[in-house]
Amino acid sequence: MSDVVTIASFTEPLEAEMARLRLQSAGIETFLSGENARILEPGLGPLQLQVSAEDEADARALLADPGLKEGEFEPEFEIGSKPETA
Repeated sequence: MSDVVTIASFTEPLEAEMARLRLQSAGIETFLSGENARILEPGLGPLQLQVSAEDEADARALLADPGLKEGEFEPEFEIGSKPETA
């Protein structure tokens, strides 16, 4: 990554990892600053999620999107049945 920007800070490692995985699954390369320091000394400052400057807008939009609300997911076929094949 060339120019990197911090798009979020986390005090909880699990929250940081979830955000990182969400961005990585969308093809955005990430870096979690402070990750190695926290392994050595838990509770040592916030973790900073960083992306390249060119991915900043997309990354912020992905993290701001709450996703589907409960009950909004409608599978293409009923659970337990086999999908139709052509």
